[in-house]
Amino acid sequence: MDEMSERQLRNLLVRANRAIRQNRPPFPEYTNSRLRTYTAATGHARETVRMYQFWFRTRGCTYDRAGQCSMCNYGIGPEVDPRRIVRSVRRRLAEVPEGAHIYLSPSGSLLDDLEVSPELREQLLRQVAERRPALFAFESRPEVFTEEKLDVLRTLLPDTQIVGQVGVESWNPEVRSLCHLKPTPQKAYLNAAGMLREAGFASIANLTLGAMGLSQKEAYDDTLAGIRDARAAGYTTQMVFPLSAKSGTLLGWAHEQGMWEPPTLWMLVRLLARTADDKARDGEAGDLSISWFAPVIDEVVRSRPDGCDRCRPAVYEALNEFRDYPRAEKLAEIAGWDGCDCPRRTAELLSGDSDAQRDFRSRLRRIAARWTELHVSATPVASPS
Repeated sequence: MDEMSERQLRNLLVRANRAIRQNRPPFPEYTNSRLRTYTAATGHARETVRMYQFWFRTRGCTYDRAGQCSMCNYGIGPEVDPRRIVRSVRRRLAEVPEGAHIYLSPSGSLLDDLEVSPELREQLLRQVAERRPALFAFESRPEVFTEEKLDVLRTLLPDTQIVGQVGVESWNPEVRSLCHLKPTPQKAYLNAAGMLREAGFASIANLTLGAMGLSQKEAYDDTLAGIRDARAAGYTTQMVFPLSAKSGTLLGWAHEQGMWEPPTLWMLVRLLARTADDKARDGEAGDLSISWFAPVIDEVVRSRPDGCDRCRPAVYEALNEFRDYPRAEKLAEIAGWDGCDCPRRTAELLSGDSDAQRDFRSRLRRIAARWTELHVSATPVASPS
């Protein structure tokens, strides 16, 4: 297995990822949309607002079906009837006041014509426009961005602040392709940032902390570099997602095998404190944001970034305050925490590498070898003629 080329390694990991995903129960046909609300801090001033997030069912993310995204589990479903989706979203939009902040999301990319047809997308956007939202947010893979699609958004929402979110994951192409299984070329991320900027839209680069195969130190260094490189590429906001182990994903399976652990909450604190003020001026909020640092353990999320029972509430409180106003000063108090050993253990993880003799390719080969051992049958011996 150590002689395996990177191309062979990636192909094997993709096959494993696809096999694991096939066992996920699909969304039921009667679940056509969902609405959840949450508090979000938006814009340069970090105004605290109520966000209305609409999810609508699709056949599933196109790239999910290709075995990409080692860590995502946004679900799959049977083919949809667009008329039912439109009716379902319309009913839920009726609950939203005019001038609200609205996030519209399928299971993958809003701008992907294979997942969301142009006709369905336009119908849904026209419904959103009827609420005259102050802000409209969406997420898409960079491969599917075009100037024409962004022009449609601006035409349908002429007076709305629009935010495009892009799943960068890692700015390192090798980490992104081998650890996240996303082979998206670097140019696509640069082009997406440029198109959003030219259209007058804000942009968010989603960056993960804790990719499959990375040691804790490698993960920290990768996200640190990713934040600064995405900034340099022109993204308005850098949003850090510390990864959890989710069922139905290759990352979740690696966790079950004892071959991956989530990053610690203290690793996230150190990362944010180090990068928050890089570009911020006096009196201004920074360009960092965070998400998914406190998911509920359930049938999907099996393990999450964590501390101990003593420090967890204090860290959550500090991270929530940071999300509202992302400057290092918001983390100064928690940085002096001495109520448990969690900060010290994280510092030890980041001061060296407990698996220093291996890099992430070696760890990925170990994961691939484990999968092969458990799931790939031996080639049958041909019967003598």
